[in-house]
Amino acid sequence: MGMLLGTYRPSSCMEPSLKKQLENEWFTIEELKGSFGVIKANPMYRRTPVLVDCADMLALPGFSVDLKMESMQVSGSYKLRGIVWQLEKLKAKLQAGRHRGLVTMSAGNYGIGLAVCCRNYGIPCRVVMPDTSPLYKRQLVTSLGAEELCCEASDMSSLLDESQANGWLLSHPFDDLNLVCGYGTILMELIDTIGLPDVVVVPAGPLAGGGLLCGIALAARLLELPTKVFGVEVVPAKEEEKSEHPNSIGSCVRSVDSFAGGEMKGLPEKYFGENTFRICFDCVDGIVSVLEDDLVNACGVLLDTAGIIVEPFAAGPIAALMTGKLDSCKGEKIVAIIGSRNIELSDLLDRRRTIT
Repeated sequence: MGMLLGTYRPSSCMEPSLKKQLENEWFTIEELKGSFGVIKANPMYRRTPVLVDCADMLALPGFSVDLKMESMQVSGSYKLRGIVWQLEKLKAKLQAGRHRGLVTMSAGNYGIGLAVCCRNYGIPCRVVMPDTSPLYKRQLVTSLGAEELCCEASDMSSLLDESQANGWLLSHPFDDLNLVCGYGTILMELIDTIGLPDVVVVPAGPLAGGGLLCGIALAARLLELPTKVFGVEVVPAKEEEKSEHPNSIGSCVRSVDSFAGGEMKGLPEKYFGENTFRICFDCVDGIVSVLEDDLVNACGVLLDTAGIIVEPFAAGPIAALMTGKLDSCKGEKIVAIIGSRNIELSDLLDRRRTIT
């Protein structure tokens, strides 16, 4: 399958006005660098390692693949990095004393990350979660001291609205430019560790909000790098079969239930937002699609060959490489972002048995 390219042109021919346009619309390179300084100074932050030369381990002949292990952040996912910067920008509102605490909606990882940060800062935290969220993630949120409100997806909007009306400040789980900016620091850290990659592959759906992908892609454009950034979305087989353009940016089905998970699982449509979609269309080089079974197979390979536990969403980049969706990148220096590990091993093994 092909990949739909966005409007971005490689930095070798990027006009200065295009970078300025991105800075005017989203955030500046100075803000990106400033966020990295704040994040690095935070005691909750971990500089995550890069596993190099992983192609042989993953049985990917002809490839050069490194793994950026954001799954090793304190909260079990890359989310904490963005949340640290998001809360830094919300500090003034919180210190004004007009809000009871922070409320958010999350299918799991954002809520976990926010709960970790709020516990560290002493901020009351409320997380509205759909009843389709894994029990493991719901229990983890409450164990971190947050108030978890579990409900049917159709009731999430009213609970969020009621919380805000009662003095809780909304902390959006993905469509917040401060989150996107924080996630962009992953690329800066990556370059500082192993040098400039040719290609970065990032998990992107189907139910993810897109903040991780957009943060890395926008950072690459602001830094004026030749690095290509590809996203990997996940579609059920029936959706791939009926989609005329399964690799189009924005083709993912937001309402579908998926083992892959994601922050948009059950999210009320009025909270979808637009920022991440627009950044994706402007800055991402392409999107490839894989199936849920491909994700589970990729999780199995990482578990069997390296003892690495990742949740299916995070295995998207490996699944794309294993299924030939990125064969055009053979011979280039590829980095796959491994974003999260928050899954019960028994759940993963049970799902794996259904396809083997």
